[in-house]
Amino acid sequence: MILWWMAQVPYAALMENRVAAEAAANVRNGIMVVIVGGKVTEVLDWYRRNDEGKPMPAERRDLGGQMRWGQIT
Repeated sequence: MILWWMAQVPYAALMENRVAAEAAANVRNGIMVVIVGGKVTEVLDWYRRNDEGKPMPAERRDLGGQMRWGQIT
């Protein structure tokens, strides 16, 4: 699943092909959620990238951009 925002509106797309999903996330600077067997196995943030240009794991933040610790509820 790819999630992205444009003009303050959230969008989502379901894809079965990982290469196509990565391309879509890359173009939209979106979040890629990998679901295997009904469980989330990976969440990658294509807006935040490391020095090599690879997406970083998504993090939970509050509205001010600060990291939030604890369970996601």
